[in-house]
Amino acid sequence: MIRKSLSILAFLALVGCEMSEPTAPTRAVATPDDLTTVSFPAETMPRGVPRSNIALSRDFIDLTFALERGEPLRGLLRHEGPIRVHLRPGPLQAYARDVENLLARFRAEANIDIASTPSAASANIHIDGVPIRELQRVDPGAACFIIPGETSWEGFRNKPARQRVRWSEQRTLTTIGIFIPSDSFPQDIRDCLHEELAQALGPANDLYRLSDSVFNDDNFHSVVTPFDMLMLRALYDPSLQSGMPRSVVAGRINGILDRINPGGAGRGSLPMAPASPEWNALIEQALTRRTSPSRRIAAADRAVALARQMRPVDHRAGVALITRGRLLRDTQPARAVADFVEGYQRLRGLLGPDDIRTAQSALHMAIVGLEARDYPGAQRVAETAIPVARRGQNAVLLSSLLLVRAKALEAQGRLSAARDGQLDHLRWARYAFGDTDGIRARRQAALEKATEDLPLTN
Repeated sequence: MIRKSLSILAFLALVGCEMSEPTAPTRAVATPDDLTTVSFPAETMPRGVPRSNIALSRDFIDLTFALERGEPLRGLLRHEGPIRVHLRPGPLQAYARDVENLLARFRAEANIDIASTPSAASANIHIDGVPIRELQRVDPGAACFIIPGETSWEGFRNKPARQRVRWSEQRTLTTIGIFIPSDSFPQDIRDCLHEELAQALGPANDLYRLSDSVFNDDNFHSVVTPFDMLMLRALYDPSLQSGMPRSVVAGRINGILDRINPGGAGRGSLPMAPASPEWNALIEQALTRRTSPSRRIAAADRAVALARQMRPVDHRAGVALITRGRLLRDTQPARAVADFVEGYQRLRGLLGPDDIRTAQSALHMAIVGLEARDYPGAQRVAETAIPVARRGQNAVLLSSLLLVRAKALEAQGRLSAARDGQLDHLRWARYAFGDTDGIRARRQAALEKATEDLPLTN
């Protein structure tokens, strides 16, 4: 299951930023209806992960032999034979191309025999669109989820609880229902499709300690990564099969990875901070808007302290700092700025400038630059992160960074470049937030607030 929070919070942090208004000539207002359509290209990512196969073997076992709530699995779970995916007719048909692009990546990058089918009867995996209120009646904290043994939402809701299939009861994967919100933002729907389709192939766990995976409930990654594809390629290696016990798989997985990920063979395994259920619970509490602000801040405080105590300190410290900074922004801006600065420095130092978490933290650093009237600095930080957001196919982050850059350019008097940048922002915001009646008003209100003091003429 996926809990969506960080991508929307990033945009809300952006639209709440204010800067002093420079001299504003008459503006030419652009509306989303006037914009050309944009989208991310369909592309195959390089195979392989340049990390120790010993460490990757531990990741594989942790992903495939436990559920995200901690329940262990008795045997390896995967589909045996060709996998066919059915996208049920309805509102999610608008995302058929996204599904096809992802299935093509599974074939090319993970060597999985998987394809779409128009026939529900011949499908292993069924994707169904459901109003988000219906989904959250089942699990208030989830934006989308997968259920074994199901083919439709109606069938799942009408089935008595005692007849529902549990992941831990299975010996192999046969039929799986993926339930996606039909009335959420397009960015969230695409993110759900990526994570849930990947997890429907077998890896049932989510690990916050993974920095380069969609199998992580912090939701920084929008698309299936090379790490995820490597895990899936290993899972569907011919030397493994459904039902194998953990001990047998543990004895084979390192050899499999040495064969399919030769760049990781012979590498020493670096120390790895342990999983922390306590940190997981704290960060989820800090991100839950149903919790009071004071309790969210207290949870973030504890998450920061706990992450700093981990040995070695990893990306979770940066995530906790950025989360706390967002919560403190309106009431304790000086502390928020300090958190944003430290979080950015930690993530950039640990993961490098080309990581999606670094790009997310760069958004906040660029906003800090705008508020401090360091317009060249804000522009520079945003421009460094824009290609990362584009490669990561995160349209919310990309549109936000483009707007910060446009504001910085406008404040420096570069009005023509600012107008072009603002139009790019609107194009990608349209791709991220969509145009359906259910979300148009919310998106348009956010965009109008975000661009209210930006001149659009040269």
